Amino acid sequence: MNYPDDSLIPLDKFCISCGIEVSFVHNLSDEGLCELIVTEESTYITTDQLTQLERLARLHYEMEINLEGLHAVLNLQEKIASLEEEVRNLRRKLERHQGPELT
Repeated sequence: MNYPDDSLIPLDKFCISCGIEVSFVHNLSDEGLCELIVTEESTYITTDQLTQLERLARLHYEMEINLEGLHAVLNLQEKIASLEEEVRNLRRKLERHQGPELT
């Protein structure tokens, strides 16, 4: 994969700025919860992972949720997002059949 330089953040700098351990992010990567880009020189994360990594770090460090718990939280968040999308789609269909007064 080719990433433009501005979409990569050095892992060590990210960890320092967030006050988390590099090993924590490596553990997340080992569990499939994030992707690390490893070159001969350094290890990087992509900018599109920032929000999720920060959320996972807060859950782990502030709420003391372990890796298995993080998996469960992410799965539940994905299910909630999917159900919310389904509800939106069903409301649109229902509005088409009954009119906009249901909102």
